[in-house]
Amino acid sequence: MNEQKDFEEAAKQEHSQDNNALIFQIIDTLEQTADLQLLEISFGEGKHLPFLFERVEGIYYYGTDTSEDMVKKAISANNLKVKQGNARFLKAKRDGILDFKNDFFDHCFTENTLYFWKNPIPYFMEIKRVLKHGGKFTLSFTEKDFGGNLPWTQLDFIFYDVKEVQKIFQRTGFTNITVKKITDEIINENGEWVKNSYVMMSGQK
Repeated sequence: MNEQKDFEEAAKQEHSQDNNALIFQIIDTLEQTADLQLLEISFGEGKHLPFLFERVEGIYYYGTDTSEDMVKKAISANNLKVKQGNARFLKAKRDGILDFKNDFFDHCFTENTLYFWKNPIPYFMEIKRVLKHGGKFTLSFTEKDFGGNLPWTQLDFIFYDVKEVQKIFQRTGFTNITVKKITDEIINENGEWVKNSYVMMSGQK
């Protein structure tokens, strides 16, 4: 029992580190525009948020997460931004439902969440609904052939390859789909440096 808990904790730490690498890549692609309305789905520990607020000034950030505890921690850690009205952290609803009006956001991004969406189509459709015309959705994920060899796969992940995700973007009406493959190095649960490969895919409403 303790071994299983230790394994899950190590996987979470590696997954969190991988998320940070993905998020920094996404943040660097954000266009600097006034009053940018930005939505992040599953912000997790939120360690990237100081970098986001520094990198992209004048944004209005909205973050959702399935963990009530994470929401409380994010509000506490970013209290000044919350008080200024530049950040809101909300508990995510079931089945990907977003509690926002139509055509509200300029950009939505999420990383390493696709694996947990048993049926991705409704999630993509809901994201498209809340995006403005011309708004962008950026999704980062680990491909099926690489993810199958990671320890996280024992935590009931569902992996996809690039073509499968492209089809989901197309089926839900996104256009101008771009794909960027990235390779970097992270420290695994054994403290070893290993190469990690992931995909950053974007589509436009």
